[in-house]
Amino acid sequence: MLSSQGTSSRASGGVVVRQTIGQQSAIGNFKNTNAIVGQGFLQSETMKTAVPPVISITTVTYPNPFIDRVNFQFSSPIAGPFKISLFDVMGRLVYYKEKTAINNIVTIDNLFFAQGEYFVKLTAKNFNYSTNLLKSK
Repeated sequence: MLSSQGTSSRASGGVVVRQTIGQQSAIGNFKNTNAIVGQGFLQSETMKTAVPPVISITTVTYPNPFIDRVNFQFSSPIAGPFKISLFDVMGRLVYYKEKTAINNIVTIDNLFFAQGEYFVKLTAKNFNYSTNLLKSK
């Protein structure tokens, strides 16, 4: 437990904790290549791995309703291939393919399915997106 009241404590590994106010808590932040000690109450004494920053990416799906082709346009580049899964309203997988975005757009075509509602899920490294699609004639 890292805790002190107005004094300094040296933990194993040389981490210095100053002005803590609760169990496993630190005022201020410490960061190096091996550990991060964060500000606040009742946090673990160190986090061994840093959490990558959350990046907000807007996705536009068009056209919706679609006939046989759907486009997904992203506000920022997404590295690597996408896994595209399309499900019918019963939850059955009716389409699966891996594709790479070109100019921040992924297009799936040849979707000659019955008219109705479908659910699509796009998955890439550090990216997940899902939405409803309507198939028309």
